[in-house]
Amino acid sequence: MKAILTTLTEENKAAVYEQIIDPIWDKCRDGFALDQLNAFEKPLIIAQIIEDSINGGGINSYFYNTCNKYIADGLAAFQTLGMTHVYDIFKQAVDAFPASEIPGDLETCRQLIEALPDENPADEKWNALTNEFYDLHDYILDKKLEYIRESMERG
Repeated sequence: MKAILTTLTEENKAAVYEQIIDPIWDKCRDGFALDQLNAFEKPLIIAQIIEDSINGGGINSYFYNTCNKYIADGLAAFQTLGMTHVYDIFKQAVDAFPASEIPGDLETCRQLIEALPDENPADEKWNALTNEFYDLHDYILDKKLEYIRESMERG
């Protein structure tokens, strides 16, 4: 991993990150075996799972497809990775969920979301937060690479 980082430039940072993260994805069987990850790897994968879900359809899509599966781990991962802006957005999205508690059951969560009127405060908040999140693409990649670099320097 250290050798890969030595090739890092502004132009190739996404490719370098992919070279680093791909073997970690393989190790955890694309997120289905998170227990196989160590303390360094897990925040990277948890953050990526959440990011991919949001990038695939917004924050409302994240809740619709994962319910509350990664909330606590996600908040912890964003803190570990130093992604304070992403942490704040994700925390606000969780706080905006239209129930006092986010159901643990995916079907119950989906029913709750589907029962919302077309115009509702949660959706409005999630849409605004999603747009903020999309603006952080470079910040997110830079923070992940900074975390990896600092972890490698600590040994």
